[in-house]
Amino acid sequence: MNYLFYLVPAFGVLALLYTFIQSAWVGKQPAGNDKMKEISGHIANGAMAFLKAEYKVLAYFVVIAAILLGIMGASNENSHWSIALAFVVGAFFSALAGYIGMRIATNRMFAQLKQLKPV
Repeated sequence: MNYLFYLVPAFGVLALLYTFIQSAWVGKQPAGNDKMKEISGHIANGAMAFLKAEYKVLAYFVVIAAILLGIMGASNENSHWSIALAFVVGAFFSALAGYIGMRIATNRMFAQLKQLKPV
């Protein structure tokens, strides 16, 4: 069971490596014509504005939940306050995954759509 302590982070690093490789591949794709670049830029800006607003609300929730988890963990003899720290770290990496995913999804989106043939 002790091997999971090393195996889980190793798979996390492997997933990040795969993500960066795929992101680099998407970034090398042609961006399309000027109109496509303009529209794609507007969509990417809107997506980032959405994430910024969402993360502001999420930050309040994370802080309040972490404080409550810390208090509950410290007051219970079968628990530990570090649960709150694990929660905050997990929330941070979840938000980072959402940010990376949104950047990749909106980057060069029209270049991929251009390759589709209408039916």
